[in-house]
Amino acid sequence: MKTLPCVGFELHYSPFERDCIENLGHTVQSIKLELSFDVHDSLQPGQQVVILFSNQRSPTEKLYGEVISCQNIEKDTFRVKIRTLTVQHISPDDSSDGISLPVSKGMSTPVEITLECPACKATSVFHLIANQGGDWDKGIMPIYNCGACGTTRAIISLLEHNHAIAKNDKDLHS
Repeated sequence: MKTLPCVGFELHYSPFERDCIENLGHTVQSIKLELSFDVHDSLQPGQQVVILFSNQRSPTEKLYGEVISCQNIEKDTFRVKIRTLTVQHISPDDSSDGISLPVSKGMSTPVEITLECPACKATSVFHLIANQGGDWDKGIMPIYNCGACGTTRAIISLLEHNHAIAKNDKDLHS
């Protein structure tokens, strides 16, 4: 049994659904992503990482990624950039194939994510600026700024926009 470092997405709230997002991992699996997380351990380029997605009513989902880079940003804090693996199927958390060792520091969501911006259509790095508070009792709603045009978006709308692009691309090539 192997031990892999893990980062993740805690339960995310969607104002569109007025509830927490179930199966966010299924939305994300179709998108080629580069994600950066702040972690408390240095990770090596090429190292495999598990990306966990919390759910309210179903098992935790997981995707695999590979470390692109790891940079020391302050004492005991590293910014690790991860690329999701391109050929994979999401699977429920299964402890029989490995142990996930949490390495995240702070809120369980990427501090940076590379996606197409719905406003300017540029592929850009979005930077986490805040967690939107609200009347919901569960979940978080991270807010990001586009590095190209400065627009502010919730992660849910960014992921949905890019999921639709990936789905259209797949349909065009089928």
